[in-house]
Amino acid sequence: MENPFPAVLIGGPPHSGKSVLVYSLTQALRQANVPHYALRACPDAEGDWANEADQQTVRAIRVKGEFSDEFMARVAWYLQQRPLPLLVDVGGRPTAEQEAIFRYCTHAILLAGEEKDEPTAFEHDMAEWQAKMARQGVPVFARCKSVLHGENELLSTQPIITGTLAGLERGQIATGPTFTALVEKLQELFTFPAVDLTELHLAQAPVELTLDLGALARTWQIVDGRWQPDHLPQLWDYLPEGKPLAIYGRAPNWLYATLAMVAYPAPFWLYDARLGWVQPPILPLQADERQTGWQVAAYDQPDFTLLDMTTHSQYLDIEEADGLPLMPVSTDKGLVLSGKIPHWLLTAVTRRFAPLLPWTAVYQPPLGQAIVIYSKETAVSIGEKILLTLPRFLISNS
Repeated sequence: MENPFPAVLIGGPPHSGKSVLVYSLTQALRQANVPHYALRACPDAEGDWANEADQQTVRAIRVKGEFSDEFMARVAWYLQQRPLPLLVDVGGRPTAEQEAIFRYCTHAILLAGEEKDEPTAFEHDMAEWQAKMARQGVPVFARCKSVLHGENELLSTQPIITGTLAGLERGQIATGPTFTALVEKLQELFTFPAVDLTELHLAQAPVELTLDLGALARTWQIVDGRWQPDHLPQLWDYLPEGKPLAIYGRAPNWLYATLAMVAYPAPFWLYDARLGWVQPPILPLQADERQTGWQVAAYDQPDFTLLDMTTHSQYLDIEEADGLPLMPVSTDKGLVLSGKIPHWLLTAVTRRFAPLLPWTAVYQPPLGQAIVIYSKETAVSIGEKILLTLPRFLISNS
């Protein structure tokens, strides 16, 4: 059966500002309470953190990957099985094989820049990407020009949106009439009067006690729905401890890790926009350094161990937990978890280690700090912020 939810591809040549546009669009849609998910269909591993964190930090930790067959198969599966509308951020130089995944998208926004030394670059790039969409049968509803310096300008909204988007640099948010027209079009596409996505997903929850983080944020009058570390003690007081719990909604990694421990040792579920309702797997401990799928490195600090987690694969398989081993850490001091990993994996690591340690914290790049999510020590409080510098942040970009 054909998937009822739209998947809007954002395509164009490299360095045209696609990732910044995707980030800006998803932020605007969140503000309008439009359910959707931003799927990064290129192996750069860039999420919202790439626009929210300090840009020197982003350049240090950003990792370019390869379009492997495994990666392409995963993206194709996610596109076909999408449980809600998608914004799809694709690479700038797709091969014919990589281009084949575009056929699973329902619409496209094309973005190309102009070059001073090549006046026809915009027209050439736009024609090339328009041809890609025609080959894969993806209708285009917007063709936009990206300029680093200049004015935002809307030229038309019918039959397609055309105009200029200025200043699409990391760390910035798109603005202007063309951007507004794109947001309005996406709201039109992503709104389903007959289906309340949240109610549909919550009705599928595998346990009675299910927490809708968006609804709770509104009840608690949290500004813009942005959870802060000082909300963590309140969550511990609000929820029963040690009871089966399911979590739904967008929130920082440290908040999910906290809730995983509120439920511990009872079962815990979370909603993943690509996988649906999932339970964090039980990860094995492995004393030696042979690791497949990802790499875990421990750095001893005076008061804690820093556990840094990175992946060799573009996607980690929740069904293959044996391929995601953890190394043992000292149980005599605290633990700080760091790494660009999905919530289901972070909560799995948290539940594996936190019960054994004095305290556990999770690092979040936009804050530049680690947030204590679980503590057995009165001297270290849940929600406390720990300032630290990750070893790999010291890597030079020169």
